[in-house]
Amino acid sequence: IRCTDGRRFDCAQCGFEFYQNVATAVSAVLRHQGQVAWLVRAREPGLGLLDLPGGFVDPDEDMEAALARELREELALEVGRGRYLFSAPNRYPYAGVLYRTLDAYFEFELGARPQVSLNDEARSLRWLPPGAVRPEMLAFDSLRTALPQLQALEHSA
Repeated sequence: IRCTDGRRFDCAQCGFEFYQNVATAVSAVLRHQGQVAWLVRAREPGLGLLDLPGGFVDPDEDMEAALARELREELALEVGRGRYLFSAPNRYPYAGVLYRTLDAYFEFELGARPQVSLNDEARSLRWLPPGAVRPEMLAFDSLRTALPQLQALEHSA
């Protein structure tokens, strides 16, 4: 098997081709009174760093359903439909494999801070305004790319 361009793998013997395409992931920007809910990661990648609730989109699942499922799994939280904000490319290292993802961000304006129950992926939940978050506090490249946009939203609200 050989890789010709970083994403296409082919077998010269049987002619099989495999394309390593981008995986889709979703993130929730849960906002309340100028603050955003940030998870403190309890495992690698990004152990101890900040992340937003969310995760990978499963096969045959749309982004909105994936985000609703991830919020139930990670926070035991049910919210309505979020507002799509933007997307950012990411590199997600897991078990020795580097996955390339496209992370879509959805905003939820909450009337009150919700009661949540964290699963084992998070140590804690911190409510911080985006302006108080520095890039080195974040677990992923896509979050570092998204941070200025989140901070701009904070100032336009």
